[in-house]
Amino acid sequence: MSRTNLGPLTTAFAYPSSCAVAVQQCSTCSDFWQGQTCSDNKNNAQGVQDNTQCWPARNNPATAISTGVALNGWGVYSPGISCPIGYATSCIATGSVLNSGFSFQFTLYKSETAIGCCPTGFNCKYDPKTDNGQTCYSVATTDSFSAAHCSSQTSVGFQNYEVPATVTVSGDEAMTISTVTVYAPLFQLVHQSSDLPSSRTSSSSRTTTTTKTTSTSTFAQPPPTSTRPSSASGGHRPSTSGKKLSAGSKAGIGVGVGLGVLALGALLIFLFLRYRKKREPPVSEMPATEPQPQPEVKYTYVQPTEQPYQQPYQQPYQQHAPAELSPNHREREELPA
Repeated sequence: MSRTNLGPLTTAFAYPSSCAVAVQQCSTCSDFWQGQTCSDNKNNAQGVQDNTQCWPARNNPATAISTGVALNGWGVYSPGISCPIGYATSCIATGSVLNSGFSFQFTLYKSETAIGCCPTGFNCKYDPKTDNGQTCYSVATTDSFSAAHCSSQTSVGFQNYEVPATVTVSGDEAMTISTVTVYAPLFQLVHQSSDLPSSRTSSSSRTTTTTKTTSTSTFAQPPPTSTRPSSASGGHRPSTSGKKLSAGSKAGIGVGVGLGVLALGALLIFLFLRYRKKREPPVSEMPATEPQPQPEVKYTYVQPTEQPYQQPYQQPYQQHAPAELSPNHREREELPA
């Protein structure tokens, strides 16, 4: 199908919160549409049509775009690399391979990659046989969301719609809606490999990221096409044999090794002291020894016996007669002077 290039989309578009309000097809219908406004559209009973404020800016806003049928598909954003805030990549396809990925409403050229952006949790949907255009959808059986009706070009009946819901058909007759389908705009972004920001390739993986200071929205990087071969496919790894460590790096390594050795030594000492402490029972846990009883000593008083006094023994005195000198006794002679 021929396509219209709506313009580039390289920065994240802020999806207005009012665009997330789902307009119910009818009071008893189970289909809801996001990104709509109440108007005088003759294609449906309530006058619902696409709200142009819910689409990212276009090169020429005055360009005639069909909004008669809800979510009929407007065209593509090229180059497009950033999904709107609140949206995420839901489907993808490459033009270099036939039937590769999702079948988008607008065809791709051989060197192009297409990304389908949908609200988080929604899926891509497009069947040329039954659908007027590509769209996003979500089926809910237990959920609640903001919803409204259109009447006389004005939104009415704003409410927090809960599923399952019980509605009045006519009079006292009621019915239960147990399953609802919510549709939302699908933004088809198209880019070539040359449109992507420069990426860094490491020896172990190839990762391409797009960073915007004004957005937190990201999407998965499509697989590389034949025009941008991946360095990982050939098994080649960049050589690092020519790199040398600087003096600062060497010093850092030396300090780190020294600290590691000290830490290991401290750990070993701690474990040893803890092991020895576990082997010695604490003082409080040592078994108490009770004092052994001492034998009782009995004393007996012995009365001394009286002995008769005995006079100490004395040898009897004997008187001897004076002895006479013998006749042979000579008087002492005096020595001459």
